[in-house]
Amino acid sequence: MDKKDSFLLARLEDACEKNYAPQFFDFYDEAMQAKMTRQLQRSGEPFAFFGGMAEAGRKMLCIYPEYVEADSLEWPMLALRFQADFPLEHRNILGELMGMGITRECIGDINVDDGEVQVIFVERLRDFMAMNFTRVKGRSIKPEFYPVSEIKGYALKFKRLELVAASDRLDGIINKIWGFSRQDSLTYIRQRRVRVNYEEVEKNDFRVKSGDVIALRGKGKARVVSLGGQTKKGKLRLVVDRYV
Repeated sequence: MDKKDSFLLARLEDACEKNYAPQFFDFYDEAMQAKMTRQLQRSGEPFAFFGGMAEAGRKMLCIYPEYVEADSLEWPMLALRFQADFPLEHRNILGELMGMGITRECIGDINVDDGEVQVIFVERLRDFMAMNFTRVKGRSIKPEFYPVSEIKGYALKFKRLELVAASDRLDGIINKIWGFSRQDSLTYIRQRRVRVNYEEVEKNDFRVKSGDVIALRGKGKARVVSLGGQTKKGKLRLVVDRYV
C-alpha cells in the first residue's frame, strides 16, 4: 500500500472516531472502494458509496451517524454536460481536466456518448469549472451544469469477444483480450497494472474464472462472461465483454 492510500485509510479511521455528522470523501475507483469497505466494515459505522448514477464506477464515500438516514444524504456533487461535434474520447476530457490542475479524486465518471459528454465532479469546483473548462482538444465547448437529481445514466458499452486461450492463467488471457504478446502480459503483471475483481494480482499463473472483472491500467476493463469447453486442439474457449 502506498503512502497516499495509507493516509486516506487513516482519515477514514479518524472520521469513524468522530462520527457526529455526515462526512463526505471524494471520488475513488472500485479498487479503493474495496479497501475502504473492508476497513469500514470493521469499524461498524454506517457508510455509503454513490457515484451519481446506477452504473457509476467512481464513487464518493459518506460516513454518517446512525441517526441519519442514508436516503436523506445530500451528496456534494454535480454534473456538467456539453455537446461536441468533433471526435472525443474519455482520455481527451480527463487530460484537459488534469491539465487544469484538478486532481483525479475530484472527478467521478466521465461519459462520452454520440457527441454528448457528461462529467461528474465535486460540487466545490462548480465556479472553477464554469470559468476554466471551456475548451477540449483546442475546440470551444459550452458546459451546462446539473444537480444530483438530474445526472444522467449511461449504459455501459462493450464489445463481445469469443476467444481461445491455452489455459485459464491470467497471463495467457489478458494478452488475448487486448491483443499483445505473452511477454507483455508478464511485464504488465510485474508492474502491478493488472487487477482482478478490483484487487491487484502479482502472480502470472493466477487462475481466471467466469464472472471475473479484469482491469488493465492504460488498456481498459473486461468481464469474463463464460470460460469452459475445449477446441479440437485442447485449447480453452472463453467469451469476454471488453468495455469500450
